[in-house]
Amino acid sequence: MLEQNDKEAGLLLNITGNGKGKTTSALGMVVRALGWGWKVAVWQFIKGPRETGEREYFRKYHPDMLFETCGLGQVFQPLDHATAAQKGWQRAREFLAAFDGDLLVFDELNVALGKGYLDCGEVLPALLSRPRCLNLVVTGRYAPQALLDASDLVSEIQNVRHPYQQGIPARKGLEF
Repeated sequence: MLEQNDKEAGLLLNITGNGKGKTTSALGMVVRALGWGWKVAVWQFIKGPRETGEREYFRKYHPDMLFETCGLGQVFQPLDHATAAQKGWQRAREFLAAFDGDLLVFDELNVALGKGYLDCGEVLPALLSRPRCLNLVVTGRYAPQALLDASDLVSEIQNVRHPYQQGIPARKGLEF
């Protein structure tokens, strides 16, 4: 956690919970940071190759911004999510150590940790030893308690009602 006397250090923000809007919240911070001229990157751990509006937007309007997707998609599909997450983490860890930007989003990293695809004991030290001024946003359900305890901000988004519960599928522009 951030020391009270270190007002220049980057923050570790965690957006978790079972409700819709975790990635959306993080991407809102990305847009805000880009508006202030910050150097930003997004790394998605679970989302797969399916095209999304956010990926299309950033590729079109911010082509120099890293927007990496290393997952296979929905975790209830019987795919080797653990191997994909581990390969993604190897690359992301190297990127994290060298990134000279202002804001980095590790989207759905909580899911990869909570599902046991990645070891929190390995990931957390890397997050905490990130470059001093780098703000890091971690999103996803199943956030491990150790990561929550280390975070400067924790927001929990709860599901009250969702169209999926009434059999309405995800909609382009709203969910992807």
